[in-house]
Amino acid sequence: MPMAACICDIIKTRFPKNSERSFPGGTSRAPAGWTICPKAEIEMRAMLMPNLERVELDGPAASVGQRHEAVVTAFPNATEAGVEILRAGGNAIDAAVAAAWALCVCEPSASGLGGQTVLLVRFADDRIRIIDGHSRAPAAASLDTIKAGQQRRGYRSCTIPSTPATLDWAHRKYGVLSRETVMAPAIRIAEEGYPITPLQHRQARWVADDLRASPAGELFLQDGLPPEIGHMFRQPELAGTLRRLADFGTEDFYHGGIARQIAADMRAAGGLITEEDLASCGPPAQVEPVSTSYRGHRILSIPPPSGGLQLLFALNIIAQISATNSESSDDSWHEAIALASSAVFRERELRPLLPDDLIPQSRQGRLSEDYARQVADSILAPQSTKELATDSAEEPGDTTHLSVCDRDGIIVVLTQSIQSVFGAKVAHRDLGFLYNNYLCTCPRLSHPYELGPGCRPRSNMAPTLVLQGATGRPLLALGAAGSRRIISAILHVLSGVIDLGLDITDAVAAPRVHGLVGRKVWIERPAASNALLARLRARNRIPIVKSRLNFAMGSVNALQLMTDGSAKGAADPRRDGLVEVLS
Repeated sequence: MPMAACICDIIKTRFPKNSERSFPGGTSRAPAGWTICPKAEIEMRAMLMPNLERVELDGPAASVGQRHEAVVTAFPNATEAGVEILRAGGNAIDAAVAAAWALCVCEPSASGLGGQTVLLVRFADDRIRIIDGHSRAPAAASLDTIKAGQQRRGYRSCTIPSTPATLDWAHRKYGVLSRETVMAPAIRIAEEGYPITPLQHRQARWVADDLRASPAGELFLQDGLPPEIGHMFRQPELAGTLRRLADFGTEDFYHGGIARQIAADMRAAGGLITEEDLASCGPPAQVEPVSTSYRGHRILSIPPPSGGLQLLFALNIIAQISATNSESSDDSWHEAIALASSAVFRERELRPLLPDDLIPQSRQGRLSEDYARQVADSILAPQSTKELATDSAEEPGDTTHLSVCDRDGIIVVLTQSIQSVFGAKVAHRDLGFLYNNYLCTCPRLSHPYELGPGCRPRSNMAPTLVLQGATGRPLLALGAAGSRRIISAILHVLSGVIDLGLDITDAVAAPRVHGLVGRKVWIERPAASNALLARLRARNRIPIVKSRLNFAMGSVNALQLMTDGSAKGAADPRRDGLVEVLS
């Protein structure tokens, strides 16, 4: 089977599998809406500095092409888990769930049992459903019980974890293999370990001080320091938790022994999640996708409180900008994406929509051609930036995404997250997983998603499917990680394939731009041409040039479905992903 070159191959060569033992420490004795990040925190972490570039991968995004069965995820071991399940006779749902469980193990900075998961599924009979596993705040959450400084990190920043419930429900509803089979790869990875990548070492360095202040430091640091590149990271505590879930199901997580352990941990540390909160976490909602037409193709994504609506809105704005501009240069294309990605989040803050389950029709106005034209005209106006802030900032964020297709035509695009890098920076010592910090996305002022009991946090997750206009057949299945850069990153890939005719590998690896809510625009080299910088400055924007393949610019993992039934995939070279296609 063809396999893409990736950092995993480099590490496997340099660091044999049995060359390291598990992390030392008291718990590792077994053998081997959107978030504004405080400026001081950004500078301290150096999270958005130009040196955040994957120098290990100097070429384009990895790509392979065979028959129509493929897995692309953000980490090699997770991709291999999905492939293992497909080879065992599983369908795309089995494979996606197996890969997602594996990502909970081998990408702990991005997602885990303490987070939330959403899926878009296209079935063999062409039905398309969203499985929305968004989490909710505990019943005791309020402005009185959670101070502003407690929303970003710590035990009071957590929503009720919904990832286990979502993955288990999706598998029971639509999978064909046993739960034990689907969870076996994740358990094995937790027990046997995987080598720490340069990116993971760097991420642990960013948050090491916070991790050391809680049991998370014992789980994710090595003698209190970021683990070295190539160190074999084994997680016996997490392996034990996953084995309990495989044996007894997620009932144990929400109503049984694990629920009691989580609630006790929260009580001891001053958190708010109780056994009653965990028991209230029901199955994920099945909802209809939001959709729009772009260049004759149908684009489908996930409704609020996720980011799919922002993505579709941005596409509509780009269409309106291009309709008024006959120029077709790379600079004009990048400028349009920068302006659109900035505008959609500014509109979200100025005119927030109510949660989609309260007013389903509210999304239609946001996707109307007239509204997109109005916004496009406003951002192209000479004084359009007069009211924009100059000091807007964004945290790098962390999330993970995977895409899977099988021989029967089932396609799964799945995104899951614990919100920030290493989530709340706190973990359950004995269960081995980090808690999320999604309450940092809930405004403290009057707002549809304001902080309160049972509130739903906003997210930017946007698993997306593109159907070819003439035939309705699937063309692209993709999603991204990277907080608000999820939207701009997907925009680049969608528009790159549809508007520029790029191959999926080139579209994913191409340099990106991202417009912040204020006047700042991030530009990856080598897109930062003098002409583009001049265009943006002429619009009173503040361009900030970043290194090529920059971690902060989002990470897209995508599949391109070809007319002959074959599939091509691209794992974003900005992170550690891998794509495999089965023949």
